[in-house]
Amino acid sequence: MKRQIKLTSVEQQQITAAELTQQKSPLEFAGVDEMLRHDALHTPVPPSIAHRLEESLAQNPPPARAWWRRLLGS
Repeated sequence: MKRQIKLTSVEQQQITAAELTQQKSPLEFAGVDEMLRHDALHTPVPPSIAHRLEESLAQNPPPARAWWRRLLGS
């Protein structure tokens, strides 16, 4: 006789999630740029680095006005 195992709903979800991750086939990209974009979308930036980047960008001077705006006086 086969022995039946009763699982809780949490255990069933964990097993299902594990099966789904094992079934994923490797991703293929058309080029390096596409791979880097995918990686950037799925990789969270650590808060300390994000804070340092914001501080660094705040120190930069504002961009110069466009030549056509200076010419037209807008």
